[in-house]
Parts: sequence; C-alpha cells; structure tokens
Amino acid sequence: MARHRLNLDLKDLSRLALALHGPYGAGKTFLQGDFLVWAKEQNKGPVHFLNIEGEDGFASLASLGLGNAGETVESTADFEAALRDYQAEKTFGLAVDSLPAYYNLLLKSYLGTVRYPDPKQDGERAKMVWGQVSMGLINAVALSRAAAPYVFWVSPYDKSEDAIGGSGTKTITPNLPGKLAQAIAGAFDFVGYLTAQTMGPQQVVRKITFAPSVNVLTRQRISRPITQDIVVPEGRGGWKAIMTALEAALVEPKKT
Repeated sequence: MARHRLNLDLKDLSRLALALHGPYGAGKTFLQGDFLVWAKEQNKGPVHFLNIEGEDGFASLASLGLGNAGETVESTADFEAALRDYQAEKTFGLAVDSLPAYYNLLLKSYLGTVRYPDPKQDGERAKMVWGQVSMGLINAVALSRAAAPYVFWVSPYDKSEDAIGGSGTKTITPNLPGKLAQAIAGAFDFVGYLTAQTMGPQQVVRKITFAPSVNVLTRQRISRPITQDIVVPEGRGGWKAIMTALEAALVEPKKT
C-alpha cells in the first residue's frame, strides 16, 4: 500500500499514450514511424517499433532511417519480455502495431489458435476466456505505458454497436470485438481517428480527429477539447502536427 501526492495543476505532455484507428492504407504505421523519428531526435533514450505477428505494415517505415529499432513478437510471452527489456534500457518512444494483432495473440495463448471462445467447444470456460482476453489487452497497454513515457498504438477500424445506444446504433471504433471496441479507449490518454481522401493525382488529404463524437470513438484527457481536425502533411511532420495541437490545448486562453 502507498499514497502519492498529485499535482493537479500539472499541465504538460511528459508522458503520453495515444491510440489511432482508421482504414487500412490511411498512413497509421507511417505516422508511428514519424513519431519514432521525433522521439529519437529528442535524445532522451532509445526508441522501438514493436510489430505483433500478423501485421506487415512496417515496410512503410523503410525510408525513415530508424535502422534496427524494430522487432516482431510471436507470443504474449515475447511481448512481455520485450517490454521488460525496453523498460530496463529506459526507452523514450514505443510504437506498437497493432491492437487487434495483440488480441489475436491472446486468443492463441488461451485457445491454441486464433478463434473466438465457443461454449460448444470450450464449455463454461468460454465465458472466462472472453474476460481474460479483454483484460489481457488492457493490461498489455498498461505494460507498454510502463516501458516508455511516449507510447503509440494503432488499429484498423470497424463499426461497432453502441452498448448505450442499442441495436442499430453504430460507432466507428478500433477493430475489436464486443464492448472492448469502446472500452479500450480508457487505457489511453488520447484516441484519434485517421481518415485519408484522394483529392487528385498524387494528392491525398489525411486528417485526424480527436473531437468528441457519437459517431466515432475518440478520447482526450485534457480540460479544453481539441475540436478541429488535424491535417497531416505529406511525408514527415504528422507527429509534430499532433503534438502542436495537443500542446496548444493545454494552454489556458488569456483572460480579457
């Protein structure tokens, strides 16, 4: 047991856990690479890209000069071992790809293969496995947050039924099953939604929204919400645009 005093006036981004969901091919993994380059430039510790078995978007990072900062893990034990190593070496920036891929690793660890628990096949154990897998993913995010002060997870998106709105009410969320699709937001400081729209030859407009919405899962742990979309520039600079928007939201407006 322990008691820790909190500074309720603290207003900085010295620690940050962010999740970004959106369509395949929108540029989520490249943004993770841009984030790692930014973290590397801070000269405050190593950076790592943790690729979960089943993901293959890391090829988009080849032009960023990150060298051997990445590795692939094939089991939950490998994942936890990697995080222990990162924490020991005082990692500054960690990118993990992706939430659904780690969920699949959890299914594999409990059921021996990637499939949903089935009462006909698993009996009463099926209910227990659903809970273990859901809590396992939330715990994985918590472990990653302990491994580095800056953590960035990604996920493809899906449309999930709103547990409060009821049948027929759909919300764009990370591609996770059941209530976890929305509950996972509680594990992060910020949850954003990335879109990409082709406007012409070799012109793609990418935007990130953190604005509260009944249609899209987002989250912001700041007192003044970001309500404007963040335009992601072509090439480098996307993470800087995110940080600029987050830092601006922490500044109190001048009293008139």
